[in-house]
Amino acid sequence: MSTNFRSAAESALPSGGAVTGDDRTGPFQPLPGEAFLRASLAGAECRPALVLLEGGAGTGKTTLAARWARAAADWDARTLRHTPAAGSTAPPDLTAVEAPALLVVEDVHRAPDGTVPWLRAWLREARPGFVTVVSYRPAELPDPACPLGLDPELPPALRIRRERLGPWEREGTRALALEVLGPERSSERLADRLHLLAGGNPQTVRDLLDVLAETTDAAAALQDEEVEPPVRLSQHIAARMASLGEEATALVRAAAVLGGGSRERDLRRVAGLGRSAGGAGLVRALRSGLLEERAPDRYGFTIPLAASAVLASLPGPIRCTLHRRAADVLTRGGEVSWVAVAHHERLGGREGAWLRAAERAADDPNALADPGAAVSLLRSLLGRPDLPARAAGRLALGLTRNALLTLPSAGTVDVLGQILVLSQLADEVRGEIRLERGLVLNSQLCRSEGKAETERAVSELRARPDLRVRALAALANPLSAVYGLDANLHWWERARATAEASGDPTDLLAARAVRGTIAVACGERRRVPGRPGRLPDPDGGPDSRRNEYLTRALSNAACCAVFNGDLRQAAVLLRRSATPWAAAAAPFITQCDRGTELLLRLERGEWSGLGRESRGLLSGVGTRVDARLVLLHLGLAQGAWEDCVTLQPGLEDMPRVFSQFPYEVSAAGLRIRMAVARQNTAEAVASADRIWHRLRAKGVWVWAGHAAPWAVEAWLLAGREDTARAAVAEFAAGLRAHHSRTAGAALLRCRALLAEHAGEHSEARGLFGRAALVHERSGAPYRRALDLEAAGRCGLVARPPEAEAGPGDAAEAGAEAEAGAEAEAGPGAEAEAGPGAGDPAEGPLRDLEEALRVFASLGASWDALRARGTLRELAPSGPSRALAADAADARGRGRPAYGDALSPREQEVAALAAGGLTNREIAGALHLSPRTVEQHVYRIMRKTHAVSRRHLPTSRADS
Repeated sequence: MSTNFRSAAESALPSGGAVTGDDRTGPFQPLPGEAFLRASLAGAECRPALVLLEGGAGTGKTTLAARWARAAADWDARTLRHTPAAGSTAPPDLTAVEAPALLVVEDVHRAPDGTVPWLRAWLREARPGFVTVVSYRPAELPDPACPLGLDPELPPALRIRRERLGPWEREGTRALALEVLGPERSSERLADRLHLLAGGNPQTVRDLLDVLAETTDAAAALQDEEVEPPVRLSQHIAARMASLGEEATALVRAAAVLGGGSRERDLRRVAGLGRSAGGAGLVRALRSGLLEERAPDRYGFTIPLAASAVLASLPGPIRCTLHRRAADVLTRGGEVSWVAVAHHERLGGREGAWLRAAERAADDPNALADPGAAVSLLRSLLGRPDLPARAAGRLALGLTRNALLTLPSAGTVDVLGQILVLSQLADEVRGEIRLERGLVLNSQLCRSEGKAETERAVSELRARPDLRVRALAALANPLSAVYGLDANLHWWERARATAEASGDPTDLLAARAVRGTIAVACGERRRVPGRPGRLPDPDGGPDSRRNEYLTRALSNAACCAVFNGDLRQAAVLLRRSATPWAAAAAPFITQCDRGTELLLRLERGEWSGLGRESRGLLSGVGTRVDARLVLLHLGLAQGAWEDCVTLQPGLEDMPRVFSQFPYEVSAAGLRIRMAVARQNTAEAVASADRIWHRLRAKGVWVWAGHAAPWAVEAWLLAGREDTARAAVAEFAAGLRAHHSRTAGAALLRCRALLAEHAGEHSEARGLFGRAALVHERSGAPYRRALDLEAAGRCGLVARPPEAEAGPGDAAEAGAEAEAGAEAEAGPGAEAEAGPGAGDPAEGPLRDLEEALRVFASLGASWDALRARGTLRELAPSGPSRALAADAADARGRGRPAYGDALSPREQEVAALAAGGLTNREIAGALHLSPRTVEQHVYRIMRKTHAVSRRHLPTSRADS
């Protein structure tokens, strides 16, 4: 008798109230024990084997057993399943089953009395070629080490393997959260909180994600003080508690009240037990699997969220008594956590003691070790009519100082906003709270009201020059689009005057540092004392203000350097900003640097794994805008236009989503470029007009390089040549006193586009080539490839394919125009000759082929298809090495031309691509080369205006 495990296992449902693993979803993992199973199932003569599959509730035993069974079936082994605890108490008849075979016996810890003797008898007589898998929970066995009882008398020939399943590592939780919630709702911070609450238990992680998937704000739902445990977990905890004795139950309740890792002595005191009874109860609680030893003499719940399930089941009087005992225990000697004491006093109903603890917490330097608990305490204080304003104000000050450098939630900001309206607060205290809240709103939560809050704080902090300098320096930061450059300089002048009047060295350093950031952002050529190269490194000393100013200055300057194309300087600044002090005290700045690192890798062409990492950081505080911009760049280059449409905000939402101005300009450039590629002239022009207006208002023209060439293309496409020429002239004027490699190359590209539009293809080729050389020297391969592609295109147009001269002549023609173009480009542009301008061997074909090579190496498939199409259309027959491999697949003469309609072969390719096949798979199915398939897909998408491969037509009628 043989049972197909595949259908039986996948249709089974968890039984009872236990937490069980399932096979619905989850991060991919290699198959554990694969080599052992494969060797044991290689043939009927293999030695019999036993696999002991042990793990706690919800660790995925059922899932792993199902995977083993599917693998065994793929290896042509028979599979059987026996679940005695589910009611099928009659063991299967194994006498007629031919080897090799896999038998899975599940949940032995809940099996009827006759199951273990049957298993022992079977294993003593197990035939060659049989593998028996026995799954169980060790904590629910009489002896956790002996699932088959004491001395089962297993034969010497039996191979035995033990496979232990435990909680997931943090990366497993992060992967599943990303899969279920999507990149915009799942951040590393959310996944880490989820992992902490679930203790890495796979089933609890899945159950929590099921709930979070239905909420509008998953991060806020997990930050609540009381997260409701999943039903499955609550039922499992209730069942396990029912099997404990009185002392163990009391210890588990005490652990639920105290939380975290608690000492045995504290657990016994809260439980009201003596040394002997408490020790025995703790041992039983540990053996039950509910509690675990986290460190020597530190005990807590295996699944921390289980504590909430225990507390929810307690009657009110018992719960209050336990909280009072906990407050008393925490105040006995040693260092006291007054925030935790206040929490227990409030839940214990002792209001006077609660308010006294809150007063002590306000003066406790360690009160913010758990910011969530501090926010909870503030919320509870704000709800009282007899609010102790002094305590609330001092605690709020500590919270605001902590929030700016850490990773605060929106709840923190909301609580601080409630404190600001309290009439009892002194102006100085109110001003400091308002300042820090404004900085958090603006820099970390990207909310525009942050600037207004910071301005109000300036007027409230007249008696605090150090805080006024801090506020004025923040308003002078040029990255924000709220103020133009003139206003940024105005705020800096006020910061400098305030610092000089105070004479404080740290204030003077802050004013210098922000002036240096302005200089780097604008690409100023003159020497400025506060430039990052002249600033000292953060030393991690006791002056935290000094360290913060220096670290912020280096971080902001690194971001500006990336946008200006000075990639080497950006890398140096990021290294200088990554100090031990920043890692320990300023995780927000560290996260900002992590986002800047994504942009740096994008510009350097380090695209391997970049998209995956960016998706993981898409909702992270400090990284969300960087990750979004990187994904937009990659999506456009790789032809994932549907993803671009999802990630790209509307025109009016652009300043809110990309609150820092260079990000907005870069995103606008991508929006224009995509609209031009899709021939959506109206959208392209509207986007170009809008971003140009905002560039004019900001006045930092070096950042225009990320949008100007694409805006010029849009205006030329719409027949607005005068607008394009006026904009290029304005761009050049804005660069006369400033320098940026990216902007200089962009200005050359803009002039090349104007020349190409006027039919001056040789001049355009020279300008494109010079822009490519600028990017080559900057180390920006993708931008270089775009310019090389355009240079090759213009060279082939300027030199018709049938001409007898070699391809290098076009490069020479472009070089002749470079002397005048170099002077015309202005001081903001690089003044080098184009690639190979003096070398006859470097011609248009080589430019296009090099661009195609770079696109292919980066994975920029859409750009590669476009470059290959240009080669096919313009290259003379024979010389192009990139097209030589496709010659055998070229269409012969006499075949019909299909125009904008799909040919029969294109319909076949479209149907396969829409079904999810890769180009290589399509090539194998249709006996074509992969490059020919690439060309078919490119033409199909152009003809059908499809947003992505998923939207390609799947039948003749669709086309």
